Amino acid sequence: MTSSMPWRPNVPGDYRGPRIALIHGFMAGVHMQWHLLRFLREHGFADTTLYSNHLRPASIAKDLAPAAQAGRPIVLLGYSQGGIQVMKVAKLLEAQQVKCDLVISLAAGGIGRWHPAQWGFNGRRVPANVSRYLNYFAANDKLGTDRRKADNLAHATSDNTRLENIAYSEAAGVDHLSIARCYPTERVLPEVKTLFLDRLLNELAELSS
Repeated sequence: MTSSMPWRPNVPGDYRGPRIALIHGFMAGVHMQWHLLRFLREHGFADTTLYSNHLRPASIAKDLAPAAQAGRPIVLLGYSQGGIQVMKVAKLLEAQQVKCDLVISLAAGGIGRWHPAQWGFNGRRVPANVSRYLNYFAANDKLGTDRRKADNLAHATSDNTRLENIAYSEAAGVDHLSIARCYPTERVLPEVKTLFLDRLLNELAELSS
């Protein structure tokens, strides 16, 4: 079922929930499709689209514009390379005076910073149009986490942004794949469930109310 789940949904015309853009990392499209895309759709968030990290951020920003104009919440969630790309999309939306209600980055550092697409871009600087930003990284993730903890910390450019840097300790055992794992439920690490998945659903429920 999950392998055939379309990346772009067929959303009812009267749907008023959040417009959610997922951006996957390098060679991680299937992983994000099997996990976060399925997770969000199965929890009732029908308007969730999965985008490639190779897609131009301007194309994603343009795709989100109609929902923003209709007054619907805008949510960006990126994994690995996608965790850096969501910041580029948010920055483009800032120039269009579009608010991002929730932005989340997972494992958006480490070796991912070496990709030429990220050269010269500060993925730790959160644009002022972001209302809430959650930045997740893990000590055991050698691909998506910088060696120095301070290098993983995001910084807000506005006092109106509620920002949290959420670090999984080495004891939590969270690696580059498990930081975005949702299925099977018995393989989801406890810290990922409580700090990320449960939190994600709570944040989205607030936006939907």
